[in-house]
Amino acid sequence: MKTIIYVLLAAMLLCNPLWAADVTLTWTNATQNEDGSTIPATGDNSLDTTTIEYAACIAGQLSDPRIPVVVDASIETTDISIVTPGDWCFVAFHTNVAGNASGESNIAIKTILPATPNPPGFLTVTDLVVYTVVKQKDKFVLLAIGTVAAGTSCNANESVNGHYVVPNDAVQWTAATGPRPIVVVAKCA
Repeated sequence: MKTIIYVLLAAMLLCNPLWAADVTLTWTNATQNEDGSTIPATGDNSLDTTTIEYAACIAGQLSDPRIPVVVDASIETTDISIVTPGDWCFVAFHTNVAGNASGESNIAIKTILPATPNPPGFLTVTDLVVYTVVKQKDKFVLLAIGTVAAGTSCNANESVNGHYVVPNDAVQWTAATGPRPIVVVAKCA
């Protein structure tokens, strides 16, 4: 006697900050057989395992080969580690103690995105001259206004013309008077 076909999969994905991506799959175990009878807790008709099969998706369907993950039938969740970006499809089915398998569940799909690298670290000034950025028609001009000490840190997320923002309070200004620019930049590496 086959177990019920209906195994509900809900794919909840938790992307690990480290590459690969962990996919957490949850489902509800069947409580009835296809004929409507109750699945017993023990015996040949009791649930033995749940098999999750996953593969790359092609047009919303599992491609071949499928990768099986078998868990005890008492479990209703499992984590699968995916190391290749792309669309991944997941299905599940039950097998009872007698070896009869249910039909497949619905297909759950998850897109695994490629890992994004962290920005470079320890960006420091390589040319000690500091510039203010002057806007002119159709261009920016870098005007030298001071210096910074070697090793001064740079903000890798803020740049203009290959120069990066440096802390204003690290600047030794060349002019003793006049307003100080809010943002200054230097050549960094």
